[in-house]
Amino acid sequence: MKHYNKCLYLIFLSALLTAETTVSILSSSEIKLVIQLNCDLETPEDLKPIDLLIGLPNENLPQISIQSDKALNYQYQNIVYQKTEWTHQQKVNGLNTGTLRISPHSVEGFYYPKQTVTIRLDGQGRQPQKIAINQQKLLSPKITNWAVAKNWVEPKQYSLAKLRKFPAGRWIKFSISKDNVYKISADRFLATLGTGESVDPRSIMLFTGSSLGRDRTFDLTQKITGDVTIPENLVELAIAIEGESDGNLDSGDKIIFYGQGPSGFDQQVNDIFWHENLYFTESVYWFFFPDDSALRGKRITTGNSVPGGPLSVDYGFVNLHFETDIVNHQESGLAWGNSIIRQGGSFSQDVHFIDPMASIPASGSFGLIGKESVATRYYSTKHTARLSFNNQALSSITWSNLGLKSGDFSIPAGDLSNGIQSFQISNIADNPNSEPLYDYLTISYARKLSYASPFEFVSPVTENDITFSISGSNLTVWNITDPKRPVNTPIISQDNLTLMRVSLPPDTLQRFYTFQLEDVSTIENLSLLDTKHFSSLRDNLNGSQHIIVGPETFRIAAQPLVDHRNQSIYASIEDIYDEFSGGNKDPVAIRHFLQWTQNHWAQKPSTVLFMGDADFDYRNITGQSKMQVPTIQVGSTYSHATDDRLVSFNGVIPEMATGRFPARTLEEVTAFVEKTIAFETSMPNGLWKQRITLVADDPARPERESYELSIGKSHTLNSERLTNTIPGFMEIKKLYMVDFPEVSDGSAFGVIKPAATQALFDQITAGTAFINFIGHGNPTQWAQEKMLILNNERNDINSMHAEMKLPLWVAGTCNWGHFDQIGSESFAEELIRTPMDAASAVITTTRGITVSSNIQYLEKVFSAIFPGNGVTDATLGMVLQSVKTGGADGELFHLFGDPAMKLPIPTQIVNDATVSPDTLATLEVGTLNGSSPFSEGNGFLVFEDGATSYTQSFNFASRKEEITYMKSGPTLFRGSFTFEGASLSPQFRVPKDITYSQHPAKVRFAITSILGDEAIGAVTDLQLTLGVPSNDTNGPIITFETESGRMLRNGDHLPDGEKLIIRLSDPLGINLTGEKGHELFLYNPNLEEISLAIDQFIYDINSLNTGTIQYSIPDNSDQLSLGISAWDNANNPTEAEISLTLLKTKQLSLLHVYNYPNPFDFETQFTFELTADADVSVDIYTLEGRRIKSLLTEYYTVGYHRISWDGRDEYGGLLANGVYIYKMRASDGIQQINHIGRLAVFR
Repeated sequence: MKHYNKCLYLIFLSALLTAETTVSILSSSEIKLVIQLNCDLETPEDLKPIDLLIGLPNENLPQISIQSDKALNYQYQNIVYQKTEWTHQQKVNGLNTGTLRISPHSVEGFYYPKQTVTIRLDGQGRQPQKIAINQQKLLSPKITNWAVAKNWVEPKQYSLAKLRKFPAGRWIKFSISKDNVYKISADRFLATLGTGESVDPRSIMLFTGSSLGRDRTFDLTQKITGDVTIPENLVELAIAIEGESDGNLDSGDKIIFYGQGPSGFDQQVNDIFWHENLYFTESVYWFFFPDDSALRGKRITTGNSVPGGPLSVDYGFVNLHFETDIVNHQESGLAWGNSIIRQGGSFSQDVHFIDPMASIPASGSFGLIGKESVATRYYSTKHTARLSFNNQALSSITWSNLGLKSGDFSIPAGDLSNGIQSFQISNIADNPNSEPLYDYLTISYARKLSYASPFEFVSPVTENDITFSISGSNLTVWNITDPKRPVNTPIISQDNLTLMRVSLPPDTLQRFYTFQLEDVSTIENLSLLDTKHFSSLRDNLNGSQHIIVGPETFRIAAQPLVDHRNQSIYASIEDIYDEFSGGNKDPVAIRHFLQWTQNHWAQKPSTVLFMGDADFDYRNITGQSKMQVPTIQVGSTYSHATDDRLVSFNGVIPEMATGRFPARTLEEVTAFVEKTIAFETSMPNGLWKQRITLVADDPARPERESYELSIGKSHTLNSERLTNTIPGFMEIKKLYMVDFPEVSDGSAFGVIKPAATQALFDQITAGTAFINFIGHGNPTQWAQEKMLILNNERNDINSMHAEMKLPLWVAGTCNWGHFDQIGSESFAEELIRTPMDAASAVITTTRGITVSSNIQYLEKVFSAIFPGNGVTDATLGMVLQSVKTGGADGELFHLFGDPAMKLPIPTQIVNDATVSPDTLATLEVGTLNGSSPFSEGNGFLVFEDGATSYTQSFNFASRKEEITYMKSGPTLFRGSFTFEGASLSPQFRVPKDITYSQHPAKVRFAITSILGDEAIGAVTDLQLTLGVPSNDTNGPIITFETESGRMLRNGDHLPDGEKLIIRLSDPLGINLTGEKGHELFLYNPNLEEISLAIDQFIYDINSLNTGTIQYSIPDNSDQLSLGISAWDNANNPTEAEISLTLLKTKQLSLLHVYNYPNPFDFETQFTFELTADADVSVDIYTLEGRRIKSLLTEYYTVGYHRISWDGRDEYGGLLANGVYIYKMRASDGIQQINHIGRLAVFR
């Protein structure tokens, strides 16, 4: 329940319950943009601001002016005051933009019911530029003033990058884990080459990534940065080779270099600070051995000798850092700590001091991470920690969140002693709920320069000629201030004393590394790569429209999708690391690569699919990480995972559309690729493409505080609000949980609603293009009543059978797409992983989201799907760009699936359709008239009654409450038709059961050409009235058939896997309204099981009278007993039942063989049933066994058949009275079945 509770807390903190704060655009021009904010305050959450992305004519943020009504007071507590202001500025896909946060707040404690914000743009006079299609599709969904701002978009320029080309040669790869001077023996180097050749060591070069062993991801993704230049991939380091002067690498020679590991102390001028690498634990280095031995590598030079100066010191400053990341208690973000310190407890950190200078004080810092024993609503437990040394308090810190907190300290001169001493970090909080984690300790102290092992020190002064006295002999000292170009410092040896005279610059502290060569660490892990290309991705100058990024092991499995997409490429994560981060597993390399495609590829891709799972544990500290393609973890207090920052090249707003398939195995990739291709190439036609299913959580729970009633109601009311963005040609199916009965289950919330769950399963089976959910959730569940759930006891995905009518799921509920967990999988991940079923894609959130942000962003998504009352031709990834406006919650929305996938809804709209007559009476036939963009084809039609207002009551906190919403009108007709001559004229009938709603009825239709092109349309203003009564008193005729059209009777056999077809026919048509008492439903005669079949019925082509239901037989059944109750449109009923035996094998059997009449006079028939197709013959014998007649062998299919015989022998003569034997034989070429019986002739 941990994730579930966190989600609820977040909702309580900042939810906009009924989303009564709304924004409207009053006017938009090149000169100014006028926006109105209305706040109808009902709850504290109505005070949440709204973020809008505004297109700007230049880089300057324009002035805004605000006019408002009189500010009103509010009494709510814990409201975070936010004002209307610009919060972010970024150039996005060539357009200057600003994120404007519009807030209803006046001053703290007051709000504006209405305010008008005017933005002075002054963008007139700009000549419209020709913009790329990708710019149009990526920007138009999210720019508030796009109609004007599109004239300010700068066209994308193609620039040819100058690539660094390496000469021919061989590469040797190795890695190091910490900052140090290292050596490699000539023997080890030569053994790695393995050729026995002579090597000129002067040509050997050493390279590493331009970040010099460190990561760049933290700085480039945790901070808002703009206009980031893609760094050089590899830089050459200066090295020393002992014994290279003879031009031959001999045994005993050594390669020596200074290398930086993933974490270590970095320097900016005089500031030396620790860099903790949260992303990888080994830094990659590369030796290059060129084929051309005349080439020369960079070498460490020796500095100039300096005369003895006036200043001589025998100490330097040493920096120590202690940090061991063991646990990420949030299982999210970047807050990794060591050990939990409970109230009254402490953590002891041992530090080995070597020859500290007693006269000089030391200093440092320490850090902890907030954690609670029991999670509170706002995670606001107060923590207090104290750092002590030698039983003396050095410093204390206090904070009240889950984030990182640090403090500085100093140690008086003389307190340090040689050897190991301990620091204590103690939890002195008053609250026992406080249990922070120890994070780190950093210390800087002055050390006497005496050599026992290699060590680094920092000069204590700048701008001086100085002599350092180092105790020890045979020493080498390198100046490593520039780690790329260490300098060998001249020294003077005097007995056991080494003197180093240097001239210190005025602006930068100098760092030195002292060592004896025999004490230096040796590198052994060398790997020969022979040829290696570091520019294959950079060389792709032709570009592509779509990129798939994944591990090399997934390439072959993903190739069919690459081919299917056209102008698509697969980029392996290994190649990306090698070419954009020097081989280090630095996630920002992905961003550098994708930014390169935008800057330097002629065809600039607009979509990228990350083919692989990710989690929060980049370094596999848990030992359980299965990361394939990393995502970006953002933050340490309230953290989340997002792929947006892999494509946000100039800030936080993405400039490419992303999607992720969280593949863990090759088999999952194969299944996803097969499903995606099958869905796009073989999706069935039908009305399901025009259907949206809106699911809303129950308003009754939870019941802890009074305002939670508003939260509960908002789920249904916001679903109603969402209908305003959906055009009339779309059918809206509403599954509001408040409509369904409760069943007690003994869970934490006490009730479940299985009927609601089943209704959703039924809708998935019938087909729906979209499923949208608004309500509470967690990674594996919808609603407290377990609308959907995924656990060891119940896996609802197994009950979803879409048969390639795959829905797009949209769920802005908390954590439903929490894909970066370890040890558990979210519902969204398992949906998209389901082979050939369940989902085409999923749009959901990776963390908890407020109710207000949910509805605001859902409205943006649906407005992007249906722009201008039409249907977008943009891809799913581009549709999701509508929520990427620079606001924090926008990053929470994530697409699981291929961002290059198109929506299943046809984009062509028939706008001239009408219905005649314009007012339709009950039992009257109407005609749909319209022009088709196709010359001929077929179509589907649905006639739907007008919506009605409905009030539902429910219990909340032991009292009765009500909620009112619109119920969709019942279906009155659902049929199919053909057309030709580009003219539409299908007919439909009005049933007797109409609602007499004040709202008009509508007809929706979809048409398909003979070439497969599709179009849709609707007539939405139909008036219905009472017609002339009917004299018909007969109910529908009901028959049962196989898919091949064979009639079925009680006791028949039906092959396993074949559907049962139920045919209904009536001169006045079938009642599909679902009116109480007149429902079309199926039932089990032996059990109390009833299911509505309205959505499964469809009329035959061009028929007003006859239609069918395709019934899918449950798996693992041997017998089927089924009944159906139906009414015609004049409300005459019929019921019918059938019992069938289900055949589980294809084995041939000859069943129910009869001869009738028997005895007979002049004619008889042989009846039989086959369980498989077979050749059947009948032979007639006398009692003595003489064959007197063979009936012609014929081929029969599965099912009942009859063979007639006129009672004559082979010569045409009538048989005499008496008893005879007949043998029926059935053969399928493999099996042969015989049946022997008797018959009698009597005249």
